[in-house]
Amino acid sequence: MDRPRRPSPALLAFGALVLAILVAASILVGRVARLPGEIAGAIPRTIRDTAAAVSEGLARLAAAIRTRTITTTFASTATTIRGTKRLQVAELSQVEVVERRDATELFGVPLPDVVVSARAPVTFTYFLDLDGRWDFDLTGRTVAVLAPALAWNPPSVDVSKLAIVKTETSILRDEDPVVEELRASLTAIFRQRARQNVPLVRETARRQAEEFVRAWLLRAYGVPEDVRVVVRFRGEPAAVAPGGPALPPRG
Repeated sequence: MDRPRRPSPALLAFGALVLAILVAASILVGRVARLPGEIAGAIPRTIRDTAAAVSEGLARLAAAIRTRTITTTFASTATTIRGTKRLQVAELSQVEVVERRDATELFGVPLPDVVVSARAPVTFTYFLDLDGRWDFDLTGRTVAVLAPALAWNPPSVDVSKLAIVKTETSILRDEDPVVEELRASLTAIFRQRARQNVPLVRETARRQAEEFVRAWLLRAYGVPEDVRVVVRFRGEPAAVAPGGPALPPRG
């Protein structure tokens, strides 16, 4: 008589594993079924909020790419503020060209010259100091005035149009130091040019000063209309000083 066959150990282990999976699945399904409604609804709501945030961030990024923001900051420090009493009598505007030629040697052998030039519009303003010494002399119907010497403000350079050009160069020379030396010397050069330009503006300044003195005498002292005014500047060469009345009578 045959004995009944007993299940193999492997078959029993597999059956136990399947049973465990079924039990765990039933427990998980039960727990999910018991979740509160608001928790279950939070999942799609969270997805919607996340999508909205991502969309808004992309919109801001696109706007940042399409637009350009430039911020300019100005800072200044006031060290001295004082009043001045100056009579502006002439203004000269011209394009100044300054050239610098630099020559050097290496072990006694001359190297090629480097030549750089600067070109810029410059305005020179000339004035008389009203607090300076003014001398008046009345002879007949002519008032001779000895005014202060012509002075000038620091030249005003239009830096937006300043151009520095290397006109002569060489592969054996470094031109950059020459350019920087020229740039650093421009302020002193233009101040010197202001002095050199005095003869160009002297007669214009003289006429402005005569008109100022005449108007002041008429208003403050009521002098006759036919009084003539002649102005001479201190330090003015005698060869260019006025030899007679410079302003015809009014009226």
